[in-house]
Amino acid sequence: MRKTKLNCLILFLGLLLVTTYAQDPHILRLSEQLKSNSLSVRRQAAISLGRASFPESVKLLRTAFIQEVEIEIRIEIVKALRHIVFQRYPGYREALYALGDASNSQMEKNSLVRLRATQALWEASKKDLLNPVPFLKRNLFDPSMELRLSAVAMLRKTGTPQTIEALGQSAIDKNQNETVRLKAIEAIGAISLSDPGLVGREIAANNRRTTQLLGQPPLLDKGSIQKRHQRQIFYLSQVAKDPKNSNTLVLRAIKSIGQVKDKSSIESLEMIVNTHADPSIRKQAIRVLSHVLARQYE
Repeated sequence: MRKTKLNCLILFLGLLLVTTYAQDPHILRLSEQLKSNSLSVRRQAAISLGRASFPESVKLLRTAFIQEVEIEIRIEIVKALRHIVFQRYPGYREALYALGDASNSQMEKNSLVRLRATQALWEASKKDLLNPVPFLKRNLFDPSMELRLSAVAMLRKTGTPQTIEALGQSAIDKNQNETVRLKAIEAIGAISLSDPGLVGREIAANNRRTTQLLGQPPLLDKGSIQKRHQRQIFYLSQVAKDPKNSNTLVLRAIKSIGQVKDKSSIESLEMIVNTHADPSIRKQAIRVLSHVLARQYE
């Protein structure tokens, strides 16, 4: 009986708190100002709602974003949502969803608004508030070249095994713009991934098997048994060996292979040295092959 009364009291206080927020005169005034005919008033209302730590702020901003036609005010709303996320105000998770919608070309037509929303999500990912790879992978197909190149740059900075798959698919996609493909190939070579090697992967696999038998969580995650460098070489080799690719792409792929320096590239490099028609590409492949072979004896 006492527990039931306590639950009823908590529920009542929660409802009272929500009602108090909903009737807050400051929030009500800002919601009216978002509908003002004055740009400066609407802009200031968006800024103020971003600084107000009320759950209603996100709902009002999302509604205003849908109804707003002026780009500068839409960008200001994106900034307000970003501020809510960074301060982790009530409703910041909903603000992340709102930024996700604003960064999506199927929902937001203006490329500058999408870029600002994408940058806000990227910054939030650095604070471990979300995984950036899904929305950056989506942005690799954005109609705006600037957003696609921005997505490649952000994936490069993220530098996880997941990013290799996203960049690799973009690098081998012949429907993708060549500049984007070139930057993706460059990014694959620039990303430095730790690879435990054959012995390390065997130890990790044995640990996972043992802990599974004991019904305990593994000490090492599944990623520790992946052949990470081989995924980089896989995509780069596909680009380098494809005769339909331009020499610019092939040369960049070979150079990136040299940055990874994994022995899994030896077979592909030898094939390019022996069969490619262009002497400059064969020369580059020979140079990289010698570096990869030398690495095996370091």
